[in-house]
Amino acid sequence: MPIYLPEPTPERPRDGKGYNRLSLNAHMGAGGAQCALRPTSYATLFESYDTRRAGWGGFGSCPRAGACETCALLNHPLSVSPHPVPFNAAKVLIRIDTRYPDSTALSAAPTTRLWMTDDPDDTCYRDHGQIWTWFSLRHLKGWDLGRTYRDEIGDGFWLHRTPDAWAPHVQVRARQRASSTQHAFVVGSTRAALLTCFGRCLHSDGRLLNVIGHHVPAVVDDGVLPLRPSELRLPHGAVGSRHLELDSHWGACTLALRRGRTRLSQLSFDGSTWAPGQIRGAAALLAHTED
Repeated sequence: MPIYLPEPTPERPRDGKGYNRLSLNAHMGAGGAQCALRPTSYATLFESYDTRRAGWGGFGSCPRAGACETCALLNHPLSVSPHPVPFNAAKVLIRIDTRYPDSTALSAAPTTRLWMTDDPDDTCYRDHGQIWTWFSLRHLKGWDLGRTYRDEIGDGFWLHRTPDAWAPHVQVRARQRASSTQHAFVVGSTRAALLTCFGRCLHSDGRLLNVIGHHVPAVVDDGVLPLRPSELRLPHGAVGSRHLELDSHWGACTLALRRGRTRLSQLSFDGSTWAPGQIRGAAALLAHTED
C-alpha cells in the first residue's frame, strides 16, 4: 500500500506564443512529499485507513524523506489508542473547530482543533468535550468512521462504536476456577454484574464482554434490584439448540444460557440502578455467546 506520496511533477504547457498557460496544478512544487499516515482532514482520514486510496494532496509532509521502514509513524501499533473515548455512547461526534488568525497576511494559515462530544446539541462542546487530533483518531481502536455532519453549530463527522470498543466506565475482572470462569463487571469499586462460564470460557476474544459492558449503568450501588419478573421480557426463540432462562424475583435477577439441560453460562445483576432495557440488551447478547 502506498504510504510515501511523492509530489507530482508540475506541468506547464506552452500556448505556442512564448507564454506559459496557467495550469490547474500550478500549486505543485511548493509542498514536497507527503505521508499517507498523516491525515489533516476528514477526506484524508478516510483515505489513511486504506492507503491504496491515498493520493498526494491534503496529507501532512513526509518526515523521513521516504525512509518508511525506519519511520515511527509506520511502526506505531494500531492496537494502541493514544487515549480512550470517555463516553459510553453508540456514536460520538467529532466537531471540526477551525480558527482563522487575526491577520491580513495571505500566508497566515488557519488552525484546526477536533473536539469529541456525545451530544450534538451541546453548544458548549469545548467545555464538555475532549480534544483529539487527526493522528490519534486514525489510531483509535474499536470505532468506525461515519458520515459527515453539519448543523448551525458547525461541521463535523460521526464515529460509530464497534464490539472492539470497551466501555470506559467498566472494568472487567476475570477469575479462573476449577470448573468455571467468572467475569466481574465493576464500576468504581462496586460490582454491577457477574458472568460465569461453566467449563471452557466462551468469551475468548473479549468482544462480547465489551458489548455487555456497554449496557452496564454508569452508576451502580449495593442496593436491591427494584424489578419484578413481569417487567422483564427475554428475546423470543432459541439460538441453535440453546435457550435462555430467567430466574427473577424482587431484588435479584439471573439469566442462564442452556443447551438442553446443560448450563453453559449465567449472568447475574447487582445493585438497584439497572433498567429493564439494559437487562434485555444484555440478555440478547448472552444468547449469542460463542460455542
